[in-house]
Amino acid sequence: MRTSLYSILCIVVRLGAVMLFVETATSFPEIWRYVPSEFDSGMRGMLIGFSGAAIALSFLLWLCPGLLVRLAAGEASREVFESPVAPKDLQFIAFSVLGVVFAINGLIGLVTVLFHIALSARLGDVAFPALAWQNGLDLFVQVFQFSAGIGLTFGARGLAGLLHRLREHGLPPVRSDEDTGPPLS
Repeated sequence: MRTSLYSILCIVVRLGAVMLFVETATSFPEIWRYVPSEFDSGMRGMLIGFSGAAIALSFLLWLCPGLLVRLAAGEASREVFESPVAPKDLQFIAFSVLGVVFAINGLIGLVTVLFHIALSARLGDVAFPALAWQNGLDLFVQVFQFSAGIGLTFGARGLAGLLHRLREHGLPPVRSDEDTGPPLS
């Protein structure tokens, strides 16, 4: 496969965009928990604003990764090189690595939340009834992140294929050398 540094870096930027989106979406409930209700609505508004900006940035990076790649790599992004790895396989590898990162983060968070639940049960935190609800929410978020990571790891080939089909939708089919025989009269 002939590829360029530009296409490889676009895949990396999109990988980072997905990581930014998922990390922001999964950490929002935990951050929200630490903002006391006594604070004015400006603090909560700032939290929503920063999270919204991070999500908007992740969508922008997903849709237009070339802007960042051209700024970062400049003229080097036009270099072409040969690689035995097809772009579809490279995207599959990137999604698999991303899934493993999410699964590990989810597993670490899950162990932490389970430790907090066990500690709360041991100490008998009856003075903090909201703690049980918050631990339940944290437990849900960590299980979701772990499950999404496992799903992405094992479904990476299908996701890469789906993105390839969506990208190629509406384009004329690629003709192989066998299809270019003599014209029919």
